[in-house]
Amino acid sequence: MQRRQFIYAAGSSLVALQSHRLLYPAHASTDQSFQCRAYLPNGEPLPEASLAKLYFLSLQDEPLPNPERTVENGLLVSQSPLQWPVVIALQLPVAGFGDVTVYADNKGQGFMPGDFPLVLNRAFACDRIARVTQTLSHWQAQGYHFSATIHQTLETAQDLFQTAEHHDTLSGQIRGWNDALSQALWAGENLALSRARQRIARGEPRLDFKFGCNAFAHPSAGPKYDRYFTDLFNYATVPFYWRSFEPEQGNPRFDRVDQQVAWLENAGITPKGHPLVWFHEIGVPNWIREQPYNQVKESLRQRILEIIHHYGDRIPYYDVINEAHGVPWGNELNYDNEQFLDLTRMACDVVREGNPKAQRVVNSCCLWARQVALLGPSVQSPFQYVKACLKANIPFEVIGLQLYYTHQDMFEIDRMLDRFTTFGKPIHITEMSTSSSTGMDENSQLGAARGLWHAPWSETVQADWVEQIYTLAYSKPEVEAVTWWDLSDKNTFWPFGGLLNEANQPKRAYYRLQGLKKLWGLAELQAL
Repeated sequence: MQRRQFIYAAGSSLVALQSHRLLYPAHASTDQSFQCRAYLPNGEPLPEASLAKLYFLSLQDEPLPNPERTVENGLLVSQSPLQWPVVIALQLPVAGFGDVTVYADNKGQGFMPGDFPLVLNRAFACDRIARVTQTLSHWQAQGYHFSATIHQTLETAQDLFQTAEHHDTLSGQIRGWNDALSQALWAGENLALSRARQRIARGEPRLDFKFGCNAFAHPSAGPKYDRYFTDLFNYATVPFYWRSFEPEQGNPRFDRVDQQVAWLENAGITPKGHPLVWFHEIGVPNWIREQPYNQVKESLRQRILEIIHHYGDRIPYYDVINEAHGVPWGNELNYDNEQFLDLTRMACDVVREGNPKAQRVVNSCCLWARQVALLGPSVQSPFQYVKACLKANIPFEVIGLQLYYTHQDMFEIDRMLDRFTTFGKPIHITEMSTSSSTGMDENSQLGAARGLWHAPWSETVQADWVEQIYTLAYSKPEVEAVTWWDLSDKNTFWPFGGLLNEANQPKRAYYRLQGLKKLWGLAELQAL
């Protein structure tokens, strides 16, 4: 499976609906199976392809391998998961908000077999209201204050939910639960943003914060690109993709990166090397494919030392290993989790051997880890991978997280970032982007724009997303860097994901980010 394919594919107590008025036909279930129903906002059954994306999690937010199931329009019948209780996750269109992943956790208790069958629309609305309400109370107890608008939006969600409970048709209930869920989603996002802004206002300007972008398009993109790059960023990623960097063993191609590093140094921008180890096809030269594991490991050791010695202190940060938690596109050589852990240790040790001052970033993608549900124990969630690295006493300085997830709302993104702060290490958001237009982008590695957050993608929606995600990240002292992935639409990974258009003219998001830096007192950041 390729990376692009996976990314694309990829109140009151909630009571069991046996005690709720069943306004739908119940299918017979075996003792080992249970059923969930889901509907579009207009009351029509959720299409089979959409419902098939449902997965279960533990109460610790760890996805569980999918049990056997059958799926048809509007109905999923599943065998028991590996453990109980469970949380339910599903990407669902929510009229008035977007197309986002929503969660049901029975007010934090999780669901047991006796809680089924469920109408998921009801469960998602009820539990989002509960999750936001609980978070509001928790943050108020910490001394944060929230506007009347946030309280009113949450109260509206509760009222809409109660009204839906008493509607005499299922379609009416579905519409009511959708409206309640939409209001609760808005309340959650505004709550998270309000806390973030209060945290920023209480602190001093973070003069050491790194505003980053990959610098891959220098010098080919021209002087206009260079000017907009240096005006906005103080941190830049340079490429060490092994297949193109060393297509012939023993003949690394330093020229391109040398040129980029010299340009960045002249501009006062700190470079970061990416990635030293990655088993995606572009990180695997043909000449190592037939090597046994120990020989690959030795070849990587030599590669890392050569790069580190070549640049010395000129590159102070490295993504030492990328996506080493078993995702299919990042495992061309079919290594297992223990081998990935061993390679992580090797890479971290060798970087330290080559330059004791270098900062080592262990980088992961797919933070919500739906791939665990799809592929089972052959893959790990990024959280479990980082946990395993720490348990094994692997030495590294920074947790790297990719953040491309337009199917998650800001409240859930905030929760995920907070989850990773519990490790007590600095965090870099190493890759991040979102679209400024809908449709097919012929310059993008992914093709068509995807996701729906608030409204169809436009320059304004992209700018809003940029403002909110940077505000959340900057508010967290553990997050020390945010790197946007591709400045220009002229050649971009994410569809229409540049902050400049194809003609290298700034979009609204570029100016929005500049405005945030000024607001936070960071307009003239120097290299870090």
